[in-house]
Amino acid sequence: MTTKELVLAALFIAIVFLATAFLRIPSPFLTGAGQIHTGTAVVFIISVVYGPKMGAISSLGMVLFNVIFPLAMWAPINIVVRPIMAFIFGSVAHFRGAGGKKIWLNAVAAVAGGIWLIPAMYVGELLIFRLHFAAPLVGVPGNFMQIVLALVLGLPLIAIVRRGDRPGRP
Repeated sequence: MTTKELVLAALFIAIVFLATAFLRIPSPFLTGAGQIHTGTAVVFIISVVYGPKMGAISSLGMVLFNVIFPLAMWAPINIVVRPIMAFIFGSVAHFRGAGGKKIWLNAVAAVAGGIWLIPAMYVGELLIFRLHFAAPLVGVPGNFMQIVLALVLGLPLIAIVRRGDRPGRP
């Protein structure tokens, strides 16, 4: 890993941490289980623009959030589930050399990551908390909304970030 990549990785972990910790969206249908935050959207953007490896590394910002805030019980789930989700985002968006530049493929990437995230979080909660099979279902709407938020915020923001990639821009 180059020095530039190392610095970007640390910066992205910090940005994901901040988005997870402080950019939360209140939800009338979630009562204490799960949360809707913009961390997943930020990981989606990083995965699409910078690739699956950088996306997976950046997702560790959510694990850092779990450890720093009194939510350490979620860290074992997120340290496995979130990097895989980010790798899926980036791999699909960069499929066959697309480089994250095809909007439709980026949308498919978000959906594919969601198809992984929702059941993986459900199973993770079952394993960690040893709950009745129905109890983790309470977190499904929050995880679903995080993917919707990644699509709604991520796709337009990716286009804006991409505009800054053009050569010759001051």
